[in-house]
Amino acid sequence: MRFFDQCTRFVEEVDKNPSAVAEVERFKQGPEMRRVQEKIADRLRIAYSLITHDLVEAAFYLCAYEFAIKAINSPWCQLFDDEDAKVMEYASDLREFWKRGYGHDINSKSSCILFHDVFSRLDKAASENKYVKCILTCCGHADTLLPLLTLLGFFKDNETLTSLNYATQTQRSFRTSHMLPYAANLLLVLYDCGDGDLRLQPLLNEKPVTFPGLTEASIPLYQQVKERYRELLQGCDFETECQLLKSLVLRNTKLLSGRAV
Repeated sequence: MRFFDQCTRFVEEVDKNPSAVAEVERFKQGPEMRRVQEKIADRLRIAYSLITHDLVEAAFYLCAYEFAIKAINSPWCQLFDDEDAKVMEYASDLREFWKRGYGHDINSKSSCILFHDVFSRLDKAASENKYVKCILTCCGHADTLLPLLTLLGFFKDNETLTSLNYATQTQRSFRTSHMLPYAANLLLVLYDCGDGDLRLQPLLNEKPVTFPGLTEASIPLYQQVKERYRELLQGCDFETECQLLKSLVLRNTKLLSGRAV
């Protein structure tokens, strides 16, 4: 389920384009990350110049993997304090934000094909008019799930994540450690409550969540959910969105408009 690999516009404009994640690179060179590197050098009693961002990132992931898989406090973790961990977490979130999340519109649109598949299957189940218990399972990776969550509008903050606003993003919703843990999953449960009362409940990682814009009911009417995503259901064509030509035309139009001004 790597639809994004077939989305030419995503591949060219984001996946293969270093400038698409420029904010991530700026944060790596910023004061917060530099302070983490200096603190590690101080703990090891070595020169600051010997600690690079790549080394810090490798140590942090070794700490995280050993803690998650073996449930041990790895010696690698001793290189970081709580504030360091928050900086490293933000760097990771920043990358996912610009690479798979809200940073670029095509990130979410690359999952249009999955979005339509989900709702077509829900429509089919809703039209059967009989009580059934069935489960449809689709397996993928975090790189598959995050664009879909983004397309559905989950965990969207009012402020864009950048290299300069780390201090104001401590309460952000877009936190991949919560959204995409190991074995992350999105479950959509369609309930038939009788007399045509069909309701849809979303659960993320086995925990109930609410559809953005439909917070009045934890399990809203299925028709309300479809109305909430009406524009996407009527559009969001994978082939159209992923055409590189469309993107180039829009970009050239903006450039011409800028010159005219």
